Amino acid sequence: MSDNRVDTSRPEYSWIPFNKGLALRLQEDGWRNRQPEIVAELKRMKAEPMVIAPWVDRLTDWIDPFSLFGTIRRVRFSNAIPIMESFKSFFDIDAELPKEDPFTPTLNAQSSFFFTNVGENNQTEIHWNLFERVMTGNQSVDDSDLVDLLNRSVRVRNVGHANLTGALYWINPCEFLKTDTIDHYLGKFNYQRNFGRDYLDRLKLLREKEPRPFPELNNEAWLVTRYLSRPEKSAIWQIHGGKGAFAADDFLDGGYSAVGFGLDGLDLSVERSEDEVRSASLAENHELVPMQLGVVASFVNQVGRGDIVVMPTKSGALRYGVVASDKVHYAKDAKDWKNRRGVCWRLSPIDATDLKLPGAAAVLKVVAARDELLARIRGIERGTPSVPQSQDSTLRQPYSIDTMVDEGVFLERDELARIMAQLERKQNIILQGPPGTGKTFLAKRLAYALMGERADERVASVQFHQSYAYEDFVGGYRPGVNEDDQLVFKPRDGSFLKLCERARVASPDDKFVMLIDEINRGNLSRVFGELLMLIEADKRSPEHAVGLQHQTEDAPVDDGRFFVPPNVYIIGTMNLADRSLTGMNVAMRRRFAFAELRPRFDSQRFRDDVAKTGMSAEMLKQITDRMKTLNATIEEDASLGRQYAVGHSFFCPDSQMSADSDWDAWYEAVVEFEIRPLLEEYWFDDAAKAAGEVGKLLGSS
Repeated sequence: MSDNRVDTSRPEYSWIPFNKGLALRLQEDGWRNRQPEIVAELKRMKAEPMVIAPWVDRLTDWIDPFSLFGTIRRVRFSNAIPIMESFKSFFDIDAELPKEDPFTPTLNAQSSFFFTNVGENNQTEIHWNLFERVMTGNQSVDDSDLVDLLNRSVRVRNVGHANLTGALYWINPCEFLKTDTIDHYLGKFNYQRNFGRDYLDRLKLLREKEPRPFPELNNEAWLVTRYLSRPEKSAIWQIHGGKGAFAADDFLDGGYSAVGFGLDGLDLSVERSEDEVRSASLAENHELVPMQLGVVASFVNQVGRGDIVVMPTKSGALRYGVVASDKVHYAKDAKDWKNRRGVCWRLSPIDATDLKLPGAAAVLKVVAARDELLARIRGIERGTPSVPQSQDSTLRQPYSIDTMVDEGVFLERDELARIMAQLERKQNIILQGPPGTGKTFLAKRLAYALMGERADERVASVQFHQSYAYEDFVGGYRPGVNEDDQLVFKPRDGSFLKLCERARVASPDDKFVMLIDEINRGNLSRVFGELLMLIEADKRSPEHAVGLQHQTEDAPVDDGRFFVPPNVYIIGTMNLADRSLTGMNVAMRRRFAFAELRPRFDSQRFRDDVAKTGMSAEMLKQITDRMKTLNATIEEDASLGRQYAVGHSFFCPDSQMSADSDWDAWYEAVVEFEIRPLLEEYWFDDAAKAAGEVGKLLGSS
């Protein structure tokens, strides 16, 4: 059960000895026959209180080893430490606690157990059998007993292959990997009915392809997925492996970066300020100059997990990687460069011949060339050519209110700033107005400006309608097929809960936006359900969490209850001219800010924008004069009003129009096929009135 190639003194692997110690105690001390003692200890810990799973209260005399480990990996690391300390004492574990949050699979807090019904011994026995078998090591694809045990465990409802293989990695990380990690290297795989055989086959194939130990593969997959797939939020540091890059190859081979300056006798693995580094170096009779002190302090206190490092090599190539640990590792048995940080180095070099990078100091933050480096790293990670950012229109760009104006939003900057301020204050806003005022166009760009960049992966869009339900937006039970091809109903998260999970887990420091088009077309009280309270800006925290109507698979939860993360925003659009809709109730309105959009035919920005398409000044004047006259008529009509005015978006030409286009034909088509049906709907009881207004637009009456 060991792999001597894994250095467990490094912070990123320091969880392995503790997990191994707990697993060995469970096996060697006969805890399978002492399960009631474990249950009693868990209940004591929960009463202390610790952040223990709520299902512990319902336990009787049985608990399986995977669920026991799951109590650690269902909570934040800070909450897991007291649990591990209690386990260390209760099970008499010699190993020290992990030095930092490990790169190991986590469980959804709401389904962090490996059984169907609390109190059923038969399911815990299944998992104990598998646990004892995998603790022996020497796994083989041809082991029919192991295949059978894997199949029996994975078929216990509420388990599944992702949770089960994640648990196997917890207890025996040098022999097993989670299926997601395997798929990262071998490609997505659909595990069929004989899961055990498929899983062992894939493990064997990965061992043949990748000689590195499994924990190293797991770390790399985790770091690449979380950080290098979208590196915009990472700081970039340039480091040097000594003068002339003489140690760069050692850094690459060893998977680390390091600082020297003659400090190999000084352990910097504890946090040290610049003054502390100075005092410690003086105590070692090795005074550092100010520049060296700043470099060491940056390496110890500022470089962190998920940051990107770039390093020149002897050949002149620039290599890059992602930092694997928040803590410095002191490699006391190493010959030199003892103060290190683990780095997942990537194989492809960066073409940086045209970039101006910082000087030759050992550790310097990259500022001026940051955007270009990010662009080239994205290109390498996506398998596309490494080109300067200005040449790649698909790369994510900064986005602001000024960008919105440049893209044809016809509101003034001050008005856009006020709308943005209301969105940030309430976290929920509805853009309302007549048809054709650019509500949907503005909503997407408000989301970009809120996030500060075009990040479509952090925006989810839905359109409400009369059939849109709570089950679609929040979640519910949906039909599916189990392993035996039987029809079953399984809990499924809706679009909003999926967005909330990504916001909470994948990127908690970024803003996420849910766009809801035609929000008042849905039955809002039914669609939102208990979210009616949770979407309020001051209710976005675990203390306001509530239970959901279904047991979700991936929802952001706290002890089985759901709350909306504070980095999730809602932008809705509402067309008040639709006669088929009813208004929002007072309770719903209180949760949102409202911004009304009006036709912008008088806007100079509208005129300037359409003029760029080649439209003549005469045509532009015709449109503005006639549409202003029409809207005045609509607003003065007692049965209609300003909510029914016709917006400017109907007369925004597409990019194919030019000065040589037939603008008269274009205008007539807009009036006949877009404006006429709208007016006939408005004056459905007065056809002559509608025809007369169309005639005025066409200049025939």
